[in-house]
Amino acid sequence: MKKQNILALALKPAMRVTKSVGIGTVLLLAAALIAIIAPSAASASSPCQGPTATRLVTGLDTGVESAKGSTVGPDGALYVTEGALGRISRVDPLTGEVTTFASGLPPAIISIGGATIGGVIDVAFIDNIAYALVTLVSDPLFPSSDVDGIYRVDGPASFTVVANIGAFNLANPPPTPFVVATGLQYALQAYRGGFLVTDGHLNRVL
Repeated sequence: MKKQNILALALKPAMRVTKSVGIGTVLLLAAALIAIIAPSAASASSPCQGPTATRLVTGLDTGVESAKGSTVGPDGALYVTEGALGRISRVDPLTGEVTTFASGLPPAIISIGGATIGGVIDVAFIDNIAYALVTLVSDPLFPSSDVDGIYRVDGPASFTVVANIGAFNLANPPPTPFVVATGLQYALQAYRGGFLVTDGHLNRVL
């Protein structure tokens, strides 16, 4: 009996330690779980605090100027096409100041509901040289001596046609139904030393 009592007394402290360690572990795990869940719950209940937008420039996208395409140039400025005026404007990204980068491109000749369609519609850069995409200025429905295509900007009022897209489309009509034979090119993207051009009317990419 005495031996059993001594053995029991010897085991009780060990059992107490085991129980206390088990409870401590449970408490630590519970605290860790709360720490993980609490921020998630707080963020879920509060609106997302992301970056805010600040208006940089106004007056470009109106029925008069009809700004459509834009790109960030090699100098970090924003270049915006204005089809009705046949020009490309440069916007300072810090101040919003607008200056004329190039003018004298074929202007838009179609207006629907006060909004112009066509003219210089997009711009892209390759090797620090700007290229402008001009559309809807040469279709047989709208007689003109201008060219639908890609113009290299050689100076503030000097350009060279490097791709006559209107002539290509007239010679290579797509199988899909269309009305404007020269198409409606809409976006210009530099790609592998050349360009990708989307044509929403003829439903293809050149």
